Amino acid sequence: MNTTPPGYTTPTQGDPMDIRFLTTGRVPEAARASAEAAVRAALADVAAPTATVRGTLTMAADPSLPRPALAQAVVTIDGRSLRVQAAAPTVDEAITLLQDRLSVRVAYLRAS
Repeated sequence: MNTTPPGYTTPTQGDPMDIRFLTTGRVPEAARASAEAAVRAALADVAAPTATVRGTLTMAADPSLPRPALAQAVVTIDGRSLRVQAAAPTVDEAITLLQDRLSVRVAYLRAS
Protein backbone atom coordinates (compact mmCIF):
# COMPACT_ATOMS: atom_id res chain seq x y z
CA MET A 1 0.00 0.00 0.00
CA ASN A 2 1.38 3.42 -0.99
CA THR A 3 1.19 5.91 1.90
CA THR A 4 2.79 8.82 0.00
CA PRO A 5 0.38 11.79 -0.07
CA PRO A 6 -0.84 12.83 -3.54
CA GLY A 7 1.56 15.25 -5.22
CA TYR A 8 4.66 14.11 -3.31
CA THR A 9 7.53 12.14 -4.74
CA THR A 10 8.37 8.85 -3.09
CA PRO A 11 11.84 8.67 -1.47
CA THR A 12 14.31 6.20 -2.91
CA GLN A 13 14.89 3.09 -0.80
CA GLY A 14 18.09 3.39 1.25
CA ASP A 15 18.62 7.06 0.38
CA PRO A 16 19.91 9.07 3.39
CA MET A 17 18.09 12.15 2.08
CA ASP A 18 14.32 12.19 2.29
CA ILE A 19 13.31 14.77 -0.34
CA ARG A 20 9.65 15.41 -1.14
CA PHE A 21 8.11 18.12 -3.27
CA LEU A 22 4.42 18.93 -3.52
CA THR A 23 3.19 20.67 -6.67
CA THR A 24 0.34 23.12 -7.05
CA GLY A 25 -0.97 24.60 -10.27
CA ARG A 26 0.41 23.92 -13.74
CA VAL A 27 3.84 22.70 -12.72
CA PRO A 28 5.48 20.35 -15.26
CA GLU A 29 5.97 16.82 -13.94
CA ALA A 30 9.71 17.01 -14.73
CA ALA A 31 10.04 19.98 -12.36
CA ARG A 32 9.94 17.67 -9.31
CA ALA A 33 12.98 15.75 -10.50
CA SER A 34 14.71 19.02 -11.35
CA ALA A 35 13.98 20.42 -7.89
CA GLU A 36 15.24 17.24 -6.22
CA ALA A 37 18.46 17.37 -8.26
CA ALA A 38 18.92 21.05 -7.36
CA VAL A 39 18.51 20.32 -3.65
CA ARG A 40 20.93 17.38 -3.85
CA ALA A 41 23.49 19.62 -5.58
CA ALA A 42 23.10 22.32 -2.91
CA LEU A 43 23.51 19.73 -0.14
CA ALA A 44 26.37 17.81 -1.80
CA ASP A 45 28.98 19.04 0.70
CA VAL A 46 26.88 18.50 3.82
CA ALA A 47 28.60 16.05 6.14
CA ALA A 48 25.40 15.13 8.00
CA PRO A 49 24.37 11.52 7.45
CA THR A 50 20.72 12.40 6.82
CA ALA A 51 18.69 15.36 5.70
CA THR A 52 14.96 15.86 5.31
CA VAL A 53 13.55 18.20 2.68
CA ARG A 54 9.92 19.23 2.31
CA GLY A 55 9.18 21.58 -0.54
CA THR A 56 6.53 23.00 -2.80
CA LEU A 57 6.55 24.06 -6.41
CA THR A 58 3.69 26.38 -7.30
CA MET A 59 2.56 28.05 -10.50
CA ALA A 60 0.03 30.81 -9.86
CA ALA A 61 -3.19 30.62 -11.84
CA ASP A 62 -2.61 34.14 -13.18
CA PRO A 63 0.32 33.98 -15.65
CA SER A 64 0.27 37.77 -16.03
CA LEU A 65 1.96 38.11 -12.64
CA PRO A 66 5.62 39.14 -12.93
CA ARG A 67 6.82 36.04 -10.98
CA PRO A 68 4.06 33.40 -11.01
CA ALA A 69 6.37 30.48 -10.20
CA LEU A 70 7.31 29.81 -6.58
CA ALA A 71 9.74 27.23 -5.20
CA GLN A 72 9.97 26.71 -1.44
CA ALA A 73 11.86 24.23 0.71
CA VAL A 74 12.43 23.51 4.38
CA VAL A 75 15.59 21.48 4.91
CA THR A 76 16.34 19.83 8.25
CA ILE A 77 19.98 18.91 8.82
CA ASP A 78 21.06 17.57 12.22
CA GLY A 79 17.95 19.02 13.83
CA ARG A 80 18.46 22.50 12.35
CA SER A 81 15.94 23.84 9.85
CA LEU A 82 16.75 26.02 6.87
CA ARG A 83 13.92 27.66 4.93
CA VAL A 84 14.46 28.95 1.41
CA GLN A 85 12.09 30.39 -1.14
CA ALA A 86 12.34 31.86 -4.62
CA ALA A 87 9.85 33.39 -7.05
CA ALA A 88 10.51 33.73 -10.77
CA PRO A 89 8.79 33.99 -14.17
CA THR A 90 9.20 30.20 -14.75
CA VAL A 91 9.38 27.14 -12.52
CA ASP A 92 12.85 26.29 -13.85
CA GLU A 93 14.16 29.74 -12.92
CA ALA A 94 12.57 29.48 -9.46
CA ILE A 95 14.29 26.11 -8.92
CA THR A 96 17.66 27.56 -9.97
CA LEU A 97 17.23 30.47 -7.55
CA LEU A 98 16.17 28.05 -4.81
CA GLN A 99 19.35 26.03 -5.34
CA ASP A 100 21.52 29.15 -5.18
CA ARG A 101 19.85 30.37 -1.99
CA LEU A 102 20.02 26.95 -0.34
CA SER A 103 23.73 26.74 -1.15
CA VAL A 104 24.29 30.07 0.60
CA ARG A 105 22.26 29.00 3.65
CA VAL A 106 24.17 25.71 3.88
CA ALA A 107 27.48 27.61 3.72
CA TYR A 108 26.35 29.81 6.61
CA LEU A 109 25.31 26.72 8.58
CA ARG A 110 28.72 25.09 8.04
CA ALA A 111 30.50 28.29 9.08
CA SER A 112 28.58 28.56 12.36
